[in-house]
Amino acid sequence: MRSFKLVYQSKYGKVRIFKILKVAKESKEWVKNNRHCDAGGWFCPGQYPPALQKILNQKKDFRQLEDFNMKGEDDSEYQQQYMENLMGNAPIRTKTAKKKSTEEAFKPPPKLSEAEIEAFNEAWENNELTSYLWEVISQNREDEFKELVRNNPAAAHVRSEDGRGPMWWAHEYKRTGIIDILRKMKVSEKRTDENGKTPLDG
Repeated sequence: MRSFKLVYQSKYGKVRIFKILKVAKESKEWVKNNRHCDAGGWFCPGQYPPALQKILNQKKDFRQLEDFNMKGEDDSEYQQQYMENLMGNAPIRTKTAKKKSTEEAFKPPPKLSEAEIEAFNEAWENNELTSYLWEVISQNREDEFKELVRNNPAAAHVRSEDGRGPMWWAHEYKRTGIIDILRKMKVSEKRTDENGKTPLDG
């Protein structure tokens, strides 16, 4: 059962807005009865229903790197990597080294049949999987992508509503490691989207 629906997507999928589906009546009533606004009535920050408390207890609040009042968990290594990337000082991996690393680490799963590949390429749909794939590729979470397509080879061939899929997004964001993986899985770079563009057209 789908829990949300894509209601807006920008041209290249960088902005996506989802509508939550099948919200319980109890949650709707709770939100309506627990709305707290300021004196003018124009600012209503809202509250989450009790049913979401279990999930919210697992969250990690955002805080500034220079917040010295926070004690406990040491994020110094993460902060250092973040700042190095931000300032452009992170170690640069050459294309050759990155490609070699990908080839050694990734072994393609059993191949899908031509009929199966065609079937997946003909079904254009925005769903949880296409949204997840775009997120993983755009953020260059290569190890996560490898694990996904290793366990679900069909994911490499899915297409969103505009005809674009993993190979288009990998080229758009210049994710060379993911492109190599998709090529190993026989994902074509010659197919076209709704505008007649291939992944190589940019």
